[in-house]
Amino acid sequence: MKPRMISILIYLLVLSACSSATPIQQPVPTAEPSSVAVAAVVTATALPTMVLPTPFPSPTATPQRVAQAAPVSDLVAEPVVPSPTTQPGVIPTPTPRPPGTPPRVGLQIGHLRSNELPEELAHLRTSTGTYWQNIREVEVNEAIAIRVRDILVAAGVEVDLLPATVPPSYDADAFVAIHADGSTAGARGWKIATPWRTSAASRALMEAVASTYGVITGLPEDRNGITINMRGYYAFNYRRHTHAIARTTPAIIVETGFLTNAADRTIIVDRPDLAARGIAEGILKYLNQRDPNDGAALLPPEWPILYTSVEAAVRAAPSAQARIFVQAPPDSRVFVFNQEGDWYEAMVRVGDTRYVGWLRVDQTRPATPADNPSAPPAEAPATNP
Repeated sequence: MKPRMISILIYLLVLSACSSATPIQQPVPTAEPSSVAVAAVVTATALPTMVLPTPFPSPTATPQRVAQAAPVSDLVAEPVVPSPTTQPGVIPTPTPRPPGTPPRVGLQIGHLRSNELPEELAHLRTSTGTYWQNIREVEVNEAIAIRVRDILVAAGVEVDLLPATVPPSYDADAFVAIHADGSTAGARGWKIATPWRTSAASRALMEAVASTYGVITGLPEDRNGITINMRGYYAFNYRRHTHAIARTTPAIIVETGFLTNAADRTIIVDRPDLAARGIAEGILKYLNQRDPNDGAALLPPEWPILYTSVEAAVRAAPSAQARIFVQAPPDSRVFVFNQEGDWYEAMVRVGDTRYVGWLRVDQTRPATPADNPSAPPAEAPATNP
């Protein structure tokens, strides 16, 4: 018999035996999860308009913070109904963390390795901070920041100690820049500032740290010392710079005291543990009081460009009795940061000079095509106190 016929007969016999036997359960091949995950990440990066799936598909789950290194504007959020503090057309991107995630706090050591700042902030590479005799500000900032970190970590908080260079679109539950002041006029005391556009979360963080720092350190508050450089701090300026906080990261800058003042040095130089405790307890107070699912609190307010409708007094405070900085003529451009009742806090351009102060809401008007408004500077020019 030919070999081919023998092979066919053997095959038929085997087939007949298998038909009467119990079938063998074949294992179901599994997918390659690693390759799928990588493909998903690449797709999300290459196509920023794609809506990423929620990692927790429960109807009440909160979307996880995704793509931390990507600018906030590259991520698509669910549309929201504009509120009085949200400019129409602006898509908020609240990013609360999933339940059970420990809070994350960034502590920036002011001026640390400022010579390594990226090209977009190259003009700040020589900003090394103040000093007193042989004590440099960066050393004071670092000693305090390390102690703040230790207190927070012991309380279960994840902490990033950051140098002058902030990771792109840095996303955290709080960002605190730690600095010290210098002066030749004998000034002293501490102060805390938020970004120009202050979210409810940033304001709450500021108030919490302000409520503990002075009490614990015994240092006075420098009530009138907050500067444009503090409000316009480069790390706050997510619209202008890549190396800045994310839009929804609550942020403050703390000037712990004056290195040039002997009384302040007894705390910030000789007792950095007290300064650290004053900051850390305020941060913990904020983290314990906040609602981690309140995405709206993370959103800075937005306003369109406005113009003065009449001659408007730009004042030092939201009061008709407050000192007048300048009388802005009609049609002066107004960049609003904040509103309290009938008053706007704004940067008002008069000629080539910008003034920051308060003016009445009813003394402003919307921009018209005749005004040819350009996009406002997101913040003041990048500065480093």
